[in-house]
Amino acid sequence: MIRPVLASSLLTGIAVLAITAGHPSRGTPLWPGSRFSRQDRDRAIRRGMNFLYESIARNPGAFADWGHDLLSAFYNIAETSSDPALASIARRMGQERAREWRRLHPVVPSNAGPDEVTVLVFGQDAATRLGVPDPRMQAALLQAAARFTAYDFLWFDPRKEPPPSDVPEPCRCGRQNERGVAVCTRCGRKLAMQNRYGLFQDALITTYTGDRAGILLGAHYSDALKWLPAFRPYPPPSRDNSAGIYTITHVIYTYNDYSQHRVSRDCFPEEFETLQRHMRQAGIDHDPETMGEYLDTLRAFGLTTRDHLIQAGFDYLLSAQNPDGSWGDRKASSIYGRYHPTWTAIDGLRDYNWTDVLPCPSF
Repeated sequence: MIRPVLASSLLTGIAVLAITAGHPSRGTPLWPGSRFSRQDRDRAIRRGMNFLYESIARNPGAFADWGHDLLSAFYNIAETSSDPALASIARRMGQERAREWRRLHPVVPSNAGPDEVTVLVFGQDAATRLGVPDPRMQAALLQAAARFTAYDFLWFDPRKEPPPSDVPEPCRCGRQNERGVAVCTRCGRKLAMQNRYGLFQDALITTYTGDRAGILLGAHYSDALKWLPAFRPYPPPSRDNSAGIYTITHVIYTYNDYSQHRVSRDCFPEEFETLQRHMRQAGIDHDPETMGEYLDTLRAFGLTTRDHLIQAGFDYLLSAQNPDGSWGDRKASSIYGRYHPTWTAIDGLRDYNWTDVLPCPSF
């Protein structure tokens, strides 16, 4: 339950946003000749934040399934936004939800498997960074994670091998078969294999978050990142397969601590060139989720609203926001499909308090 003072503060701000959302202001153009102003952009971001918080994060079912990821969204926005008002809103939303996450997850279940432990570590890290720590949960997760191997968490051990091509997708009958199995051991169907780019992306996120939380999730981030050269060159994105693009964006996110630092084009030349070459495709595909990821990663490389590519991305996102403040398909069947495009669109549009430019990784 929201504390009375916090509830009043949040709801007052949300009411103001709702009143002004339909009344664009001429204001200060985002760039000379822009049809949108900074005020239009800021209103759009705050409407998106309202959707994330009120429609998703405060929905009990949605929060039970995706609270760990939503806490990360609020923390990252609060930590890296150069707009103090936006940072304050995100932090207050995140802290209120972090207290609720603690209420829902007071202990590590004795039968928790590797996937559940991973989710709990993600939530533990984000809640702690939002100022709601739990040392007992930290100790319990350290013990729980130690019971599992890299294969349990990641499907492979990045200390010994690159992401493999023999990990089966879950079968249509519901069975998750073991690695290397080509025909379902329950129903006999031929199995499709998971995309190596997706496995690499998941390994980057999992090992990065484990390292940041101080809880080893099978391997260290450096163990996973060293395989990046094996994934170059990247396949061109398509409407049905953006795995290569999402791998690139999550290489940048995990390397720059989710937008706390800039990165050099000299360190990731293939990644920068691929993003730059294919960004407009997200607009053609009416894909605000991917467009948001293109925008914040390209801006981490140093592109700004002086660049026509970034201008085109801003124009698309500011034209594609839904009436309820979200981005993406309003009829999406999954909660993730409702909130994640909104989170990435907010990140694509907002301003960052970048610090330094990171040195290149050593592979």
